[in-house]
This record gives sequence, C-alpha cells and structure tokens, in this order.
Amino acid sequence: MRDFWVGKMLYPAPWLGVKAPPAPLEEVALPLEGGSSVIAWRYRHPFPTPQTPVLIFLHGNAENLQTMALSGIFTQFQKLNTHFLALDYPGYGRSGGRPSEASLTAAGMAALERAEADFPGHPVILAGWSLGAAAAFQVAVRAPEQLRGFIALSAWSSLEDVAKVHFPAWLVRALLRERYDSLAAASQITCPALLIHGETDDLIPVTHGVQLSRQLPNLQRWLAVPHTGHNDLFSRREVWEALEGFVKQIAST
Repeated sequence: MRDFWVGKMLYPAPWLGVKAPPAPLEEVALPLEGGSSVIAWRYRHPFPTPQTPVLIFLHGNAENLQTMALSGIFTQFQKLNTHFLALDYPGYGRSGGRPSEASLTAAGMAALERAEADFPGHPVILAGWSLGAAAAFQVAVRAPEQLRGFIALSAWSSLEDVAKVHFPAWLVRALLRERYDSLAAASQITCPALLIHGETDDLIPVTHGVQLSRQLPNLQRWLAVPHTGHNDLFSRREVWEALEGFVKQIAST
C-alpha cells in the first residue's frame, strides 16, 4: 500500500499515450538489465561538426515523449544546434518496467551509452527538469568522465526535503524509501554546470536551487528566473538564452 501511494505522488501516469515520433525525430529502444527496454526519441543535427554536442534530456513527472512533443519543446531543442536524445522512463509511455530511483538512473545511463555509440567523440551534455533533474544528478555522479556538461532545471536538494514542503514530516519519514539526494551528488559533479530555477516555484522552492548552486564545484551560471514558477519555466526567453549560451560554451571547448 505504501508503494502504491508513493508511486501515485512521485510517478503519476502521463495523460496521453505515446505515438510515433514526428519527423525528423527517430524512435530508438534502449535495453535495460533484466530484459526490458525504454523508448527514446533521437534527433540528428542536419549539419553537424565534430564539436556538435549531444543533449540528453530527462523530463519531469506526469510527462512523456508525446506530451513533450505537443508542448513544442523538441522544436526549441532543435534550435540549440545539438543532436539530442529524450527518453521515457520505465513505466512511462511505451517503456517497459516500473519507475523507481534505481530504474530511472539505469535508464539515464542507457541513454548515455546510446549517445556515445550514436555520436562517438561528440561532447555529451546531460539535462533534466524537476524529477528529471533528480535523476540526472544520480546519472552524472556515476559518469564523471563521460559528461562535458550538466544542466539541472527546477531541481530539488533531496526528495525528503521537497516532500516536507507539502506533507507532514512524520508522513514523509513513514512513506519514503527513495532519496534522490541531489545535494550529496552535486559536490561530485565536476564538469561545467548550469542551474536554472523559477524564483516563485511553489512546488520545488528556489531555496533548493540556491543550496545546489553552492555545492556544484564547476558551476558556470546560476539563473533564478523572476516571476516564474515551476510549470512555466520553459516559456521564458531567458531560459532558452541560457541554454543556448551554455551549449555554445561546451561546443567551443
């Protein structure tokens, strides 16, 4: 019963089923240990150079590849002049398995391996938003030599800390098994990093971003976006300008 309610809160099912990707995106399957696989959509830049980065993006909860496509975010990603790979977590869309901290981390590692295989020698940037940022911290700390850049948007310091914003501490202690301890991971991520948070985020307060900004040893920029909450972050021009600037920086080094 505990796992059921935690799953409902942390991994709510996206409302829309996943179809085939819109061109020019391609669907690929990423095998996981145990025989299951997760579905990813891949974009190949039409005019790449050897320094064209590969962006791996991990989405938030209650999202999947189809809802992301409808939001227009993939069109925006194409303007960043990168290859990119976006995936659905275990239990999301048409991906097999069940979502958990371990399985999301494994899916992120599988995406990293696929990016290196599909785009050998290209710099890899790992990015995540909200729940995806939490998973990205866990992937990054396990792959310190494989990443050239790290981006976290609307990230929490730990699952326990953000849960206590919304629920009584005793209930959090009783229910939570997973940690997603981004703060502990942050100090071990040595590649260049970009951190972005909405100043008026009432789901994951900006104080979480402030804490993380003090722990990342190679933080290039901390952007707190004024008058911006959680779900409207990607509607802000300054967010895309920051992403574009960071990608250009990684491509030039």
